[in-house]
Amino acid sequence: MKKSDRKYIIILGLLVILAIVIKLAEPKQIDWSQSYSFSEKKPFGAFILSELSDNLFNEGSVTIINSPIFELESDFSELSRNWVFINSTFSLDEFESTILRDHVDLGDFIFVSAWDIKGPFADTLGIELSQSFPYIDPTASTLDSLTQSTLNFTNPDLKRANGWSFPRTLTNVYFSKYDTTRTTVLGTNGEGKANFIRVDVGEGAFYLHSSPFLFTNYFVKNPAKYDYAFKALSYLPNQETYWDEYYKEGRISFNSPMRYIVSNENLKWAWFIALTGIFLFLIFRGRRTQRIIPEIPKVKNSSLEFAETIGNLYLNSGTHKDILAKKVQFFLDYIRTHLHVDTNHIDDRTITTIALRSSIPKEDITEIFKHIETLENKAQITNSEIKRITELIDKFYKNSQR
Repeated sequence: MKKSDRKYIIILGLLVILAIVIKLAEPKQIDWSQSYSFSEKKPFGAFILSELSDNLFNEGSVTIINSPIFELESDFSELSRNWVFINSTFSLDEFESTILRDHVDLGDFIFVSAWDIKGPFADTLGIELSQSFPYIDPTASTLDSLTQSTLNFTNPDLKRANGWSFPRTLTNVYFSKYDTTRTTVLGTNGEGKANFIRVDVGEGAFYLHSSPFLFTNYFVKNPAKYDYAFKALSYLPNQETYWDEYYKEGRISFNSPMRYIVSNENLKWAWFIALTGIFLFLIFRGRRTQRIIPEIPKVKNSSLEFAETIGNLYLNSGTHKDILAKKVQFFLDYIRTHLHVDTNHIDDRTITTIALRSSIPKEDITEIFKHIETLENKAQITNSEIKRITELIDKFYKNSQR
């Protein structure tokens, strides 16, 4: 690694460290996203409620369910149970709605708290909610400055004299339509609108609440407000309870691809191996590597090209005898250096040796030497004669095996 490159890497490293320090030093922004999950400790999670869930139903255990309704045990025995669903939205399809209704018809109790209840489930019960959507400023550090609204129960045993104050923007949703022949209003907002109702079906009932925020960590930890959530849930009998963690915004299968990967053993190991491979690649690839050694081409024999150049030079000057002498000289030199044949005396034995070593017919070689001898004895050589001997010699060069 060059010294100049090392300098830039050090500067980059210092900048990264500085950015990390600044990020750690700045105040953390509160996560106001809605999850309602037992595992979440953020304001709108339900971790505190999960810690106290066993105290809600003294005579029955609380079972966390992470599967859809149709995958749960279809036990329609005389044993009754509770089902609790707390989420921002609750919209079951017709098949799941029918399953829940059948359970309630035989004596189960369903508690649903969501500010958006719709779909076949809402149609089955004949309910509608007002179209008011809660909003929280994502940069806010507290909700105390929001305009407050008073909630209360209709039951005198649960009712508080001045009610419970909660932010209006979180509690403004109410039930705008419900079947009065089988519905009982259990709670109202500051305007007297129903925000908590009971819908009787068969031997059981649906308890529907329109403000799920009131069951989250932010309000349950408040000594002045926590008892509202527990009084609302106290309508459920003390018996075995299914507490939903599947129909949540923050459940694993929909929350984050990374959470899904680490939840699967094979995907988790594949991810760790991939990260390890990338890390090792960066370490070893970052080391100094030797530059590629350039390929040195083999020295090319340019004797023939040189001879051709010289021959053409003499050809253009018109001295054919000199051209012949040069061509013969290079021809004999080729035989000596490539075929290793002595050319001091050209006889039949010499021609035979040349033919064997060059793999050229003896007749062709004999023709070349006879042609050379004829031209050397002449005083003048014509263009056609010099071209003919040149063609014979070039043909020899081309067909020679050495």
